[in-house]
Amino acid sequence: MDKRLKKLLQPGHQFYFIVFLLFALACAYISVPFAVAGVVVDALLFLLYQYRERTRRRDIIRYMQTVTLSIDSATHPSITRFPMPTAIAQAATGEIVWTNDAFCEATGHFDSALNEKLTDLAPEFETHWLVEGKAQYPGEVRIGKNIFWVFGNLLASGEDHAGETLMLIYLVPCTELIELRDAYMRSRPVVAIISIDNYEELMKDATDSEKSSILADIDKKISEWTKESRALLRKYDRDKYVFVLEENDFAKLQQKKFSVLESVRQIQSRAGVLATLSIGIGKDGESYEENWRNAGVALDMALSRGGDQAVIKTRYNFDFFGGLSKELEKRTKVKSRVVANALVQLIRDSSSVMIMGHKMSDMDAFGAAVGMACAVRHRDKPVHIVINQERNMTHDLINKITAVPEYQDILISPDDAMVRCDFNTLLIVVDTNRPDYVESQPLLESINKVAVIDHHRRAANYIENFALNLHEPYASSTCELVSEMLQYMVPTSEVMKAEAECMLAGIYLDTKGFTVKTGVRTFEAAAYLKRVGADMSEVMKLFQCSFDEYIARQRIIAGARDCGDGIVLAVTKDQVDRVTAAKAADSLLGINGVRSSIVVFPSGDDVLVSARSDGTVNVQLIMEYLGGGGNHSSAGAQIMHGSVREVEVDTLSAIQRYQQDEQNND
Repeated sequence: MDKRLKKLLQPGHQFYFIVFLLFALACAYISVPFAVAGVVVDALLFLLYQYRERTRRRDIIRYMQTVTLSIDSATHPSITRFPMPTAIAQAATGEIVWTNDAFCEATGHFDSALNEKLTDLAPEFETHWLVEGKAQYPGEVRIGKNIFWVFGNLLASGEDHAGETLMLIYLVPCTELIELRDAYMRSRPVVAIISIDNYEELMKDATDSEKSSILADIDKKISEWTKESRALLRKYDRDKYVFVLEENDFAKLQQKKFSVLESVRQIQSRAGVLATLSIGIGKDGESYEENWRNAGVALDMALSRGGDQAVIKTRYNFDFFGGLSKELEKRTKVKSRVVANALVQLIRDSSSVMIMGHKMSDMDAFGAAVGMACAVRHRDKPVHIVINQERNMTHDLINKITAVPEYQDILISPDDAMVRCDFNTLLIVVDTNRPDYVESQPLLESINKVAVIDHHRRAANYIENFALNLHEPYASSTCELVSEMLQYMVPTSEVMKAEAECMLAGIYLDTKGFTVKTGVRTFEAAAYLKRVGADMSEVMKLFQCSFDEYIARQRIIAGARDCGDGIVLAVTKDQVDRVTAAKAADSLLGINGVRSSIVVFPSGDDVLVSARSDGTVNVQLIMEYLGGGGNHSSAGAQIMHGSVREVEVDTLSAIQRYQQDEQNND
């Protein structure tokens, strides 16, 4: 047995017995009987100590024999001579009760490891993995300058260690390997595509010299942003750049939240248009090709969310930076015409068409569905609108359209839709791009051909496997997009008055009476609907409320408080419907100095958040912090089985986070 094990088995307390004996002998000068008694007591204590030490030595040796390696029962080496750093510690406290020389040498604790705790050597070390039955510590453990993988198992305690659970751990040195791995990860490639969002608007009506000056300023800002990186930056199109760098340099740019977005926004054309960038970044791919594809997907995501932001696409998810500015309206209708023609072909090739909006459909979702039903009806194809007629926010509009003979049997429930659909059915999803927000997610997953028409900013989880997609976040409403498409799909005389009024109601709702997020194309769509017979006075009747609803709305408004920077928060513990809460948020926007209003209210077992903005606050970002979404001026969130107080605290935190990001960009 080696010397270190002997020291463990015989800690060396004899010194104290010698001192006690000398003290007893010294007492002979005072009292001989007292000295004799002291010598007798000292001898008895020494004998008791020797007996307990022999017992302890036998127990430890017997215990060591139970944890030796099972290589060869006749010739295997004892664990005391095992070359791998090994220690035994109490599982409850982490106190080390035994180590071999290799452990002391590897950790640098030659004399102080015993009776110390493992957390003294490695503060992050935990033992929950052993309790869970795992044989390896999840991660690496750093002790001093060395890094180790840790393996181990729990050991049954003997009779003399009843109530104690010990653990046996082995340290596998991996410092060089981990450092090599980290260096490899820091050098992994990252591919980014930088795009000028509003190139056409910047160049419009500009002279050649002004165009050159604007592009030169943008080139300079991007070059200054990338000059500290060991990267490759090349312009491969009139408005696009490719940027290839290493993970180490990318982390520095990400830490500064892509400051180039703000610096480029300082460039302005003669017409007053501010330049903005969108950056799509692909990383964590197995090859440059995969990173390039991820960068393209990320750029599409950034553009579909309104631009002026950076989006990172990893192998598993998205990360968003920026997106505080308002979307810029695009005046061209080319995309609407192209999508309309493609959608007509899809309808012709389908056996039937299902149209579906989001859960708790509002006037925009239902109005857009009615507009698409009009286009399908003109093609003489079976069409149904999938909606839960009990859980929605547009009962008056449903009653209005179902009074028309052509719509007697068009509205069906999600369960009926599952029965009626077949392999050649086309599903048109309107007013949402998130699979978990649609009226029936099983129906979405059951149909192969899907077309998506939406104006909300794209979320991280969006409908991917679509045959056709019209996604324009600049649009005021989905009804605006559908109205534009109808002009290329259906003759004016074929659009019924009730259908036009349903779509006009959707536009009126999302624009807050043509006051928020209203562009030239919004009025053009409204004018088209007016031409085909929509009556504005009939639309206004749909927005009237009862006396009780009005009182409930005023109670919500009375409880509002100022959160600073023009953002007000109203919280109610009373059960109110979504329409009342949304109208309360709209009413709060009418107060002087209020830029954004947010209402927190319970609905059944859930807590809902309704947010509105005058366009200067991006409420979609605030709602995304809560797990919701929407667009720049109208968004919401639904918290499952939460309390109003908890959601209120989370909402305040989200507001403060947004305000902090806004200040950093100023």
